[in-house]
Amino acid sequence: MKNLLILICFSLSVGGCAPPEYEMLFQVEAGNHHHINAPVYIELDNREFDENASICLHYGAVTVPGQVENLDGGRQRIWWIVNLDPGESATYGLTVDDDCYTDRFGWEQAGEQSMRLLFNGNPVIRYEHPVFDPDDIEGTKKPFHHIFEPNGDELITKGPGGLYSHHRGIFFGYNHVYTNDRRIDIWHANEGERSEHVEVIREFSGPVMGGHEVRIHWKDHDGNPFIEELRTIRVFRQDAGETLIDFASVLIATDGPVRLEGDRQHAGVQFRASQYVADNPEYSRFIRPPDWTDLDPREEISGARMYDLPWNAMHFRINDRPFTVSYMSHPSNPGGAEMSERLYGRFGEFFPHLIEENAPLAVHYRFWVREGEAPSAEQIDMRYQGYAYPHGVPDQREGIFGPIRHGW
Repeated sequence: MKNLLILICFSLSVGGCAPPEYEMLFQVEAGNHHHINAPVYIELDNREFDENASICLHYGAVTVPGQVENLDGGRQRIWWIVNLDPGESATYGLTVDDDCYTDRFGWEQAGEQSMRLLFNGNPVIRYEHPVFDPDDIEGTKKPFHHIFEPNGDELITKGPGGLYSHHRGIFFGYNHVYTNDRRIDIWHANEGERSEHVEVIREFSGPVMGGHEVRIHWKDHDGNPFIEELRTIRVFRQDAGETLIDFASVLIATDGPVRLEGDRQHAGVQFRASQYVADNPEYSRFIRPPDWTDLDPREEISGARMYDLPWNAMHFRINDRPFTVSYMSHPSNPGGAEMSERLYGRFGEFFPHLIEENAPLAVHYRFWVREGEAPSAEQIDMRYQGYAYPHGVPDQREGIFGPIRHGW
């Protein structure tokens, strides 16, 4: 079996399938890939549990938290974290237990135009969503997500100001956007065009993951929206010293087709590290996939080698503390992507794309943040394989076969 597979048995509907103390039984097979602290979920056709229920999953002597997420149409997801080597299988029994896990993700306001996600009281990410002000274009022209150091309260990302003020945390934009014969720059956004927060659609809180889905409008110089962006951020429970963030975005053309163009230095989903990194670039280096390890880690990628990297990682220091951020591009993203690297702290990929009115663009990325010793290319690649290839198979019998999914 090539991919990660889950078999679910319902104790009430499939006689003798599960021990009576379990609500459900999950049989998980890893297939050919490593699954290291990998967030996964299974979708249920019916809402079997209260969304705030305290869910536990038991595997031998190991107990891990589960989390319920309600979906549209009366469906439901059960989330949890798995650790399996290739070829391994595990059977998880699900219980509803109020004493399972007390540490959890939750949101709090950090200002009128800022909100912060906490885990067990520690800040994890911060969403900055300024209201556009034509008298303060530089400070209000785009929403973005900051990242805090794992298990600490210092930011490892940059906001407005510093080298290239428009680079901010995890951000998304294009410098050449064409709609209705107009060129709009959503990257620099210096002349009134901008991406602007509209609303929080929903929030996620629980012991396995926290995050939200937000609505963002990309607007022209006159303030007219031409793209609606639905951006979903999920942050998952990990080991101490690590943070795992999934970024998913859907761009919908709302006023005719939109062409996204530009270049790898000024477009795409990008990460920008703290200004300290720009002030001390001698500590920065890149860690690349196995097929790119012959390149100098201190030289920025260029030429024919910069296309279609499945992932890339940057190791840097902030106040003598080492961090590594791994940027993973899901295989479902458009091909022909160009990777951009800058030792001052920005990196990410760009691809051109035409968004038709009835064909939105959907992109998916994962950011693995680790404090301390840098992971090897092999370690990052194992994490990527578990992210990129976890799918199961379609329904095949009573009970339900997969598919198991990952964080969007």
